[in-house]
Amino acid sequence: MVIEMEDLERLQKIEQIISEIQDLALEGAIIIVEGEKDRDALGELGISGQILLASYPPLLNFAEDISRRTDLAIILTDWDSQGKKLAKKLSGYLQASGMKPNNLIRNKIKKLVQKEIKDVEGLSGYVHSLRREVYTRH
Repeated sequence: MVIEMEDLERLQKIEQIISEIQDLALEGAIIIVEGEKDRDALGELGISGQILLASYPPLLNFAEDISRRTDLAIILTDWDSQGKKLAKKLSGYLQASGMKPNNLIRNKIKKLVQKEIKDVEGLSGYVHSLRREVYTRH
């Protein structure tokens, strides 16, 4: 039997992850997303820094460029099958370039929100509505 996490606890965990992403971005991490709407959603959550789109091929050249620019890369693709494939491929290319990309953040977010939303693009709207729901109840 799955016990649903309380909304307040879920919100606190998501906000902690958002803060972690922003801290890493301030340290020079490059955040890799699939599309412009994903980048916009992160901006709406207060995440700034280098947010690059993995939608421009060839992916191998993209990964090599990133590895020349930083030691820190956060892969934040959607949690659907296409996003999973892209994350795996990107991770492999970045590792081949000598990096250890951060996939943990993507997995933590996925675990918290995958029943509610399917992509990074929906994250800001989800967080904002969760905040409204939590703060009007408490």
